Amino acid sequence: MNQDQINAKLSQISSKGLESSFALSEAALENAQKLAELNYAASKDALVNVQDSITQVLSAKDTKQVTDLITADLLQDAGTQAAAYQKKVTKVLRDSNKELNNVVESSIDQFQKGMQEWINTISANAPAGSDAFVSAMKTGYGSALQGFEQFRAVSKDAMATAEKNAEQAFEAFQGQVAQVKKAATPATRSRKAA
Repeated sequence: MNQDQINAKLSQISSKGLESSFALSEAALENAQKLAELNYAASKDALVNVQDSITQVLSAKDTKQVTDLITADLLQDAGTQAAAYQKKVTKVLRDSNKELNNVVESSIDQFQKGMQEWINTISANAPAGSDAFVSAMKTGYGSALQGFEQFRAVSKDAMATAEKNAEQAFEAFQGQVAQVKKAATPATRSRKAA
């Protein structure tokens, strides 16, 4: 194998790496756009709700009417909206993690395949007496493969941990909304009784 063939093979491996980078960038932009759309919709809904609440408070005739407007149901509605928003964000992040994982897996597989072909070509075309060099190259390649496999395992663990943390945060948020509703319900009953 001459230098031009080696360079061509390395160039091919590099171009596949660039394709993977572009795919990752495109997926990141799509997910950022989805998150921006979710944030816009949530902000718009919150603004409409605040505007409705302010209109109701301003049209109230006395303080009892104002306190009746601020009920556990209002808190529940706000909590429900926030929970729905969190679910959507979590889904986008989960889908993003899946896409990222697929691109990482594909990139590692492509790189390994390309490097294996390159090593095989060099080994087959190595001049006589270069057995020690070829052996050292194969050993180095084997070590690199182990590194990629470790990276693959760590990236899977990191993505699983990110999903688990998002789910735990969502569950904690729902618990807090339930506690606020529970705490507000007795206060609302005592105001209505008075």
